[in-house]
Amino acid sequence: MMHFFVSKDLAKEVKELNKRIAELEKMISVLVQPLQRVQTTTSNYLKVVQLLLEHGGLTPDLILPEVKDSISKEIVRVLLDRNEQNVSQITELVRSKRGTASRRIIREKLNELTKKNVICKQQKRSLSVYSLSPDVINKWSQLLGINI
Repeated sequence: MMHFFVSKDLAKEVKELNKRIAELEKMISVLVQPLQRVQTTTSNYLKVVQLLLEHGGLTPDLILPEVKDSISKEIVRVLLDRNEQNVSQITELVRSKRGTASRRIIREKLNELTKKNVICKQQKRSLSVYSLSPDVINKWSQLLGINI
C-alpha cells in the first residue's frame, strides 16, 4: 500500500517539474527572440559594410547588371536617393553628378528604363514622375537583407 502512495506522489512531482520546465522554456524563448533580431540586424549591417568595401558603394550594378550605360545607372542612383522625380528634376540631379546631362537624352533613357521595368512612370497632376519599380525595390531589399 505504501508503495502506491509513493508512486502517486512521484507522479505528482514529475507532473509539477514538467510544468515548471515548460514555463522555463517559454521564458527562454521570450528572452531569445530579441537576441535573434539583434543577430539578424548585425548580419544585415555587416552585409552592407561588405558591399561598400567590395564595390565602393551600393551601385546599380549590384542588382541591375542589365543596365549598361552610365547615364541610366546615374538615373537609377538619383531615384534611389530621391524617389518620384520629374524629368527636369532628374536632369538637374544627373547634371550635378556628371557635369552634363541633356534633357532629351534623360527622357530617352527614362523611356528605355521604363520598358525594362527598372522604373515606373506615374502622372501626378500635370507632371510625369518616375520612381524605381517594385521589382527593383525588392531586389535592393533582398540584397540588404531587409524584408518589406
